[in-house]
Amino acid sequence: MSGNVNPTYYPFSAIYGMEQTKKALMCAMANPRIKAVLIKGPSGTGKTLVARSLGHITGKSIVNVPLNVTDEQLFGCLDIETAVKEGKITLQEGLLHRADNNILYMDDINLFEHRIITGVVDAVLSKKVLIERENLSTTYDVNTVLIATMNSDNTYLSPSILDHFDICVNVEPSMDETGREEILMRGIEFDEDPEAFVEKYASQDNEVHDRIIKASEIVENFVVTDDVRRTIAEVCNTMKIDGHRGDLTATNLALTLAALDGRSEIDENDVVEATTLCLNHRLKVPKGRRVDKKQKVARSSVGFNTESPAIKKLPHDTIKDENKELKPNEAVLDAETGPSDDSGEPKYKSKEAEDVITKIGETFKTIDLFEDTEAGKRGTASAKGKRFQQKSGDRSGRYVGARITDEKNPDLAFDATVRASAPYQLKRHQENDTDMAIIIDKSDMREKIRETRSSSTFLFAVDASGSMIIRNRMMAVKGAILSLLKEHYVKKDRVGFLTFNEKAITMLLPPSREVEVIYKLLDDLAIGRRTPLSAALQYINDYMSMYVKKRPNDDCYVVLVTDGEANVCLDPNDETTDPIQEALELAKRINLPTLKWIVIDTEKRHDAHHYAVDFAKALNARYYTLDDLKIETYEEIHLVRTANAKII
Repeated sequence: MSGNVNPTYYPFSAIYGMEQTKKALMCAMANPRIKAVLIKGPSGTGKTLVARSLGHITGKSIVNVPLNVTDEQLFGCLDIETAVKEGKITLQEGLLHRADNNILYMDDINLFEHRIITGVVDAVLSKKVLIERENLSTTYDVNTVLIATMNSDNTYLSPSILDHFDICVNVEPSMDETGREEILMRGIEFDEDPEAFVEKYASQDNEVHDRIIKASEIVENFVVTDDVRRTIAEVCNTMKIDGHRGDLTATNLALTLAALDGRSEIDENDVVEATTLCLNHRLKVPKGRRVDKKQKVARSSVGFNTESPAIKKLPHDTIKDENKELKPNEAVLDAETGPSDDSGEPKYKSKEAEDVITKIGETFKTIDLFEDTEAGKRGTASAKGKRFQQKSGDRSGRYVGARITDEKNPDLAFDATVRASAPYQLKRHQENDTDMAIIIDKSDMREKIRETRSSSTFLFAVDASGSMIIRNRMMAVKGAILSLLKEHYVKKDRVGFLTFNEKAITMLLPPSREVEVIYKLLDDLAIGRRTPLSAALQYINDYMSMYVKKRPNDDCYVVLVTDGEANVCLDPNDETTDPIQEALELAKRINLPTLKWIVIDTEKRHDAHHYAVDFAKALNARYYTLDDLKIETYEEIHLVRTANAKII
C-alpha cells in the first residue's frame, strides 16, 4: 500500500459485520465514476469508524469537514497576507483543495447548512470548484470521493440532496449476543495494544487493498451488455425512479461488484445488490389508500385492529359492530337512578362516568404537514426553529455572508471588510503617511448577513369522544399522531396538544418543543362520550388569537383530528339546534389570517358521510384521512427482488 499509514488507526478488516457498507466503500475506491456514498444508521453502529478506516487500506488521506466550517475554509478565499504585503490577488487553499486525490468526509451531513452541502456535492460531482467572491474569481480541479454519514433515528436530508449520492447504505446494529461479544473483545484488544492489533489484521487489509486495485483494472475495460442495461432500465421504470442518476449509478455499481469478485460479467445478484443500494433512497413511496383492483374496495393502510385487547375494556357489548351508533340519550342505569347494593354504592356504573383508555396503535412514516402546505412563503425571521433558513432582520442568527453597506453603525463583518481592502493596501500606504497596518476606506465596509431558522407551531386538537372508540378508531388515531410527532421532533417544531369531549376541553400541553412529553399524554389519553365541537372550535379560536399575537412570525397551524360528528351545542341544554350545523357556522366565522387549519378525518368507513370534509371547507383547511398521512415503506431487498423477478 502506498502512503504513510497511522499504526494506531483501526483496521478496515477488523470492523465486525457491516459487510454491505464495506463493499460499498470498496466499490467507491475501485470505480472513479462512483463519487458519493452515504452511510445511514443509528448512533454507535460504527458509521464513522468504517468511513475513517478507509484511508488505512487506500493510502489516501481522510479530509474531515467540521460542522462549523465556513465557506472560506471549505472552498478557499483571498490570501489576505499576500494581498496586503504584495498587492497580489491569490487564492488561499481550502479543505476541498486538500481533498484532491484524497477522500472527503462529512460526519452528520444532515446537520450542515443546505448551501454547504449543495456546494460540496456540486464540486465533487463536477470535479471543479468555482469561486466568485469579493476581488477573487478563479477555478480549480478537485478529484475526490465524498463519504458522508448521518443518524437515521431523528434526522432529515432533502430528497434532492439524497439523489446526488450514488450509493446509500443503511447500517443495522448487531443485535445478537455473539456479535456484541466479538465487537467488545476487538475494542478491548485494540485499546490494550493498538500496534499489535493493526499488525494482526495487516494481511487482511492488504488483501482488501489488492482486491480494490485488481477491480479498478477490470472496471477500466468492463463492457456492459445490452441485456443488463435493459434490465436495470426496466427495474428503475418499474420502481418509478425520477431522473436517470439511479440508472447510471446502478449500472456502475453492478459492474464494480462483479469486478470486486474478479468477474467481467454481471450476474443477477450484482443487479439485485446494485439496485438495492442505488435506488432505495431515490424510491418514490406512494401514500393514501390502497385499492384492490379486483374487488374495488378501499383498504386501510394504517392497520386498524378490531381484535384489540383495548376493546375488551368497553362497558358495552356492541363495540365490534362498526355500523352501530351510540345514541345520545341511550338509557343506562347510573349512580343517580340505578339500584344500589347493601353498601349504598351504585349497582351499575354509568357509561358516561367510565372513561376508556386505548393502546397506541402502530406508528409509520408520515408526510410532512408543513412541507405539504405553504412552506414556500419566506420572509424576514424573528423566531428560531428548524424549518428553513431566513434572513435575520436584527443581529441575531448565524453569520453566513457579507454585503456592502452605507449604514453608520452596521453589524460589521470585519473579515469581509479586511478582505475587500487588502488589494489596495500598498497604494493607500504610498499615498498616506500613517502607522496603521491596514487602511480601511468607507467603500470597503461590509455588514454581516445573518440567517435564522423559521419557527413553526402545530396545535393538535384531538376529538376524544365516544365515537372514536365505538368504531375502534382511537388506537389508530394515537398511532397516527405519534407518527406525526416524530416528524415535528426532527424539525424542532413547537407542538401543543388539546383534547375535547363532553367533560372538558383540556390544553394538556401548550405549544412547546418538548414533543416527547406528548407520548405519555397519548398513552394515558382517556375517551369520553360526546363531542362538543362548537365549544372546542371557539376555545381554539380564542387561544390562537392570543398566541399569534405573541409570535407573529411563526407559521401557526391547528391540526383538528375528528370525525366531525358533533352532538353537543354551545348551550348543552339546547335541544333544538343541530350541533353539526352550529359548529359549521362557527367554523365559517373563524378568520385569523396568520393561522392555517389542517383537518384529519378519523372516519374510516368509505360508505359513511364524512362530516370532516365539510369542516375542512368551512375552515379553508387542508383535508387528510388517516391513510393519506401514511407513506408506505417497503422491505428494500424484497421489493427489488420482486421487481427483478418480473423482468429477468
